[in-house]
Amino acid sequence: MKIVDKILETVLSLLVAVMVLGCVWQVFTRFALNSPSKYTEELLRYLLIWTTMLGVPYAYGKDKHLSINLLTTAFTEKGKFYAQLATRILIIILSITVMIIGGYMVTTNAAGQISPALQLPMEVYYACVPISGILMLVYSADHLIKMATTWKEVQ
Repeated sequence: MKIVDKILETVLSLLVAVMVLGCVWQVFTRFALNSPSKYTEELLRYLLIWTTMLGVPYAYGKDKHLSINLLTTAFTEKGKFYAQLATRILIIILSITVMIIGGYMVTTNAAGQISPALQLPMEVYYACVPISGILMLVYSADHLIKMATTWKEVQ
């Protein structure tokens, strides 16, 4: 998992760096040249989408995602374990049905469309959804394997 983490860290860092440069360029062209770039707004929009969709599995893999523990604080260790297991299974189901299958359908439906400013195929923009779903599955499998090793301790 360290390899996947490192790749995602690098890609996310590059995406954020390009977003910062694009934002600086947009501000410069708008205020210094009085002629705003027509490409940077669309570029920044889609980079933000990609950053978000790749950041979700990264945060999930690091267990840094937002969670609400209001109900589980009263659970026993065994109850917390089963609640976490149910959550992982639900994430797997949603990743497969919504992100992978649904994302693939949206990506293929976008075939033939091009973005207005950058003139890139829309599949490039929508592909982040199934990719994110696959990464969520990879991280979920890793979490389940770790949970399987601690299952006897909880019993």
